[in-house]
Amino acid sequence: MLSRPGQCPFRTDFLPPFTILAILLLYMVTNFLHLSWKQTDPADRGVIKWDVISYYSYLPATFIYGDVTLGFLDDPPEGFKNDNKFWPSRLENGNRLIVTSMGLSVLYAPFFFMAHALAPLFGEARDGFGAIYQFFLVISALVYVVLGFVLLKNLLLKYFKPLVTAATLLAIAFGTNLFYYSTFEAAMSHSYNFFLIVLFMVTVIRWYEKPGVVWALLTGALFGFITLVRPTNILVIFILVLWDVKSWKEFTGRIGFFLHKFHLVLLMMAAFIAVWIPQLLYWKAITGQYLFFSYGAKGDTFYFLHPQILDSLFSYKKGWFVYTPMMLLAVAGIPILWKRLPQFFFPVLLLLLSMIYVQSSWWCWWFGGGFGLRAYIDIYGIMAIPLAVMLEVILLRSRKFFSLAGTALIMALVAFQLLNTYQYRKNLIHFDGMNREAYWKNFLRLRGQDEFWDMLSLTDSQLAMEGIYVTYYTGDQYREIGEMDSRQGLEKVEEMIREGPRLMRQIGRYARRNALKTEEAVSRVAERMYFRMTNQ
Repeated sequence: MLSRPGQCPFRTDFLPPFTILAILLLYMVTNFLHLSWKQTDPADRGVIKWDVISYYSYLPATFIYGDVTLGFLDDPPEGFKNDNKFWPSRLENGNRLIVTSMGLSVLYAPFFFMAHALAPLFGEARDGFGAIYQFFLVISALVYVVLGFVLLKNLLLKYFKPLVTAATLLAIAFGTNLFYYSTFEAAMSHSYNFFLIVLFMVTVIRWYEKPGVVWALLTGALFGFITLVRPTNILVIFILVLWDVKSWKEFTGRIGFFLHKFHLVLLMMAAFIAVWIPQLLYWKAITGQYLFFSYGAKGDTFYFLHPQILDSLFSYKKGWFVYTPMMLLAVAGIPILWKRLPQFFFPVLLLLLSMIYVQSSWWCWWFGGGFGLRAYIDIYGIMAIPLAVMLEVILLRSRKFFSLAGTALIMALVAFQLLNTYQYRKNLIHFDGMNREAYWKNFLRLRGQDEFWDMLSLTDSQLAMEGIYVTYYTGDQYREIGEMDSRQGLEKVEEMIREGPRLMRQIGRYARRNALKTEEAVSRVAERMYFRMTNQ
């Protein structure tokens, strides 16, 4: 039998479940190749390190040391040493604050308790930081991300053929930095958020299909939990409010629907708040306030009037589209959504635009050390919809030549992402110091070159917190300044500052925020830059 145009000539029903199995196996094999949980040296743990220390702190503090306020650090138990176990911020009232919210600790909890129960059987101490605890954190990420892919598979199959669904799953799983953050840095928040937001999309659809008490409570609780894990993900409210809204008339109808179902909306809000109650009580106990911007304790802030959008998307430092070019295809699919799946168009578009705006407004728009712009990973399950639309056009609706060319492009993007992942692991892509010269020096290379390390440029985090973005080369570019006396060196740095219009605008805004004269602000920045350039 001849196949109809746009129809695959062979049976493809088996492809989506087979793809899920392949993702599970390849992610698992990757984990067992690098064995990060075996790294238990406190100075360089393989899993419980960097941000994960804060995400995880609530569990050992509460269930092992019996004090979530971390008061035991003042009078530690016998044999206890705080060697990268807890990273609290000290407040003016003297209390110690875990900066991150407790959402991830809740997701870690089942696996933490399994590790805690099994630790003696493997001859490990029940201290919360041994290899078995790290192993179960890695397994937790694997479980959640695979569950996310299963939910995404089922969602995609409602709208797309099995071939397109399978291709989309593979593109997200191996053609983005979700792969890296579900394996090599598995306990970071991104694979967990990927699962939660896909589940939220599915739950919202069911809520509108059957707007009852159960789905209202589930939707509200899940929405609350998403924000408890990562507060900026409150932006998924666009999915809740705008799902299947295709016009202004339908939007006003949606408002009417909420008013008609106001009792269910109240239940949804109550469920949202209920999820947050433990966090609010924790903040009250530590800070004296129920609502508290915990990152402000470290001086972190947003600059909403001056987002670094172009850098966030296109810079060599961490640009989303530079280090995850598969998402360019996903973005290209958004206009096609208007005709193909209009119920997704506005929620996807507004979620993406608001996410770009908010993430690029964070003072540290590159989000510290990491592989690519990791802040966007959380919405890959949503971006899978326009990506699937684009892949459908390529695989099923194009002429043969364009279909083959498009397929080759997709495969090339996956291969490129996997190569980038290898390069990042081998330090051919630096975690924080990339620029144009460094990027092209190691482009597509499997082995690094010595000159690469002198080409990097590292951002001054102290100035960045003030909205002033200055980078310093790691080579000897500042030798001339270092050989000058301090007065001449400072004059030279001030001259460099004044030659940069963008930098002067940033310093001007800093001066206005702090009620300084521009000259004084320039002088302060010059002193800081001179200090860094001369490594004093």
